[in-house]
Amino acid sequence: MVLAGDTVLFTVRQDDVAAYGFSHPELAADAVERIRQGVIDYRDRRSIRRIGTSLGMTILSTLLVFLVLRGILFGSSKLLTYIRQRREADSLTLQIQSVQVLGSGATSYLLGGLVRLLRPVLILLALYLYVPFVLSQFPATAAFGDSLLQDIAFRLSLLAQGFVAYLPELAMIGVIALVTYYVIEFARQVIIELGRHDVYPWFYPEWVQPTIRLAMLLIVAIAMVIAGPYLPGFGSPAFQGISIFLGALLTLGSSSAVANALSGIILIYTRAFQLKDFIRINDVVGEVEDKSLFVTRVLTPKQETVTIPNASVLNSNVINYSAICRESKGFLVLYTTITLGYDLPWRKVHEVLIEAALATPDITPVPEPFVLQTALNDFNVSYELNAYTAYPHKMPIIYSHLHQNIQNYCNAADIEILSPTFSALRDGNHSTIPADYLPADYAAPAFVVQGTNGQPPLGDSRLKESRPDTKPDTNGS
Repeated sequence: MVLAGDTVLFTVRQDDVAAYGFSHPELAADAVERIRQGVIDYRDRRSIRRIGTSLGMTILSTLLVFLVLRGILFGSSKLLTYIRQRREADSLTLQIQSVQVLGSGATSYLLGGLVRLLRPVLILLALYLYVPFVLSQFPATAAFGDSLLQDIAFRLSLLAQGFVAYLPELAMIGVIALVTYYVIEFARQVIIELGRHDVYPWFYPEWVQPTIRLAMLLIVAIAMVIAGPYLPGFGSPAFQGISIFLGALLTLGSSSAVANALSGIILIYTRAFQLKDFIRINDVVGEVEDKSLFVTRVLTPKQETVTIPNASVLNSNVINYSAICRESKGFLVLYTTITLGYDLPWRKVHEVLIEAALATPDITPVPEPFVLQTALNDFNVSYELNAYTAYPHKMPIIYSHLHQNIQNYCNAADIEILSPTFSALRDGNHSTIPADYLPADYAAPAFVVQGTNGQPPLGDSRLKESRPDTKPDTNGS
């Protein structure tokens, strides 16, 4: 029996001896020692000295947490300021080799959002560690604080165990990423080698960068498919549900986007136009400002930026005014038509028009301008002036100067830019009935309207004025 004074605390029975393998006196002595140690610990934890120590630890931990929180807030503020300064300096561009992944604005937005997300997470983590520690310092709340600390330790242990268990899959993903990187580099070198115009003339230099991007996209897609089974949560119902949702979303909502993307790829490899080319797409005339995978932007001479989907571009007739000048160092032919009368000698008209073209800025004298007579109309002749230029992007200004010179030189040569028109008035009052059906004394009616007795109509004041004045006979005759 174990006694506290005259009070029996408990007894050591034969079952206890059989369970622990010790004798009655040994078990009783061990129990007494444990009780004494527990009483000592209980009194020690509630002593003035221990309570003072707990208060001191609480104050120190509070100060430490306060400094940590101040450091988190101060550091995040400084970091956000630094990110903003780097963005204003445009030095946050994220590139992989020569491919720009994110611009300075997007990178700063991403980093700023990450800092703002980590700031409350770190604050909550500091408080989550501080509160259990403070609670464990006092006997009344020690059990609750210890349970929180044990919960934290348990979760950290699970996290560490999960990370260790995932290390083989992570290593496999790393190997796939490394192989993918070297495959992309090999493909890049092969494509760059193909772009050497002196060796492979069939592969144009402007195809190099688009082909590199397409090859990179294809290789990364294959690598993602291979690495998919090694991702966390792969094969789970949540992962499958998200995959099905994204697949349905892309299938139903991206038909036009896919059409524009495919059209953009086709336009790249058909070489319909390049950047800075002066082109016409339907009614839009201007310089190609941007050519992306989905749209083409054209800057008109009126400084209007027109965005055209690539699917519409592919389905339209594209007139490229700059291709002949860029590819073969040739010249673009500008032409305009005027109509003049048959009374003017055509040789003189040709000479005046060619002089006007040669006096126009940006019109090349060699090859020499020429004139075509495109039509012999009813009342005039159509003269088409053709002139060569090496500056297609100046076409509106060249046309304006050319028309001004045509006016000036024609005026100086006493040529009136006028299209004459002739009209004839013929007598159509004769009946169209065959002559066999007309009476022998038939006479076609005249143009002058007459009364039934040969007198002019009463309503025609002009005919009245043309008749001599008559006065009534006063004698009744």
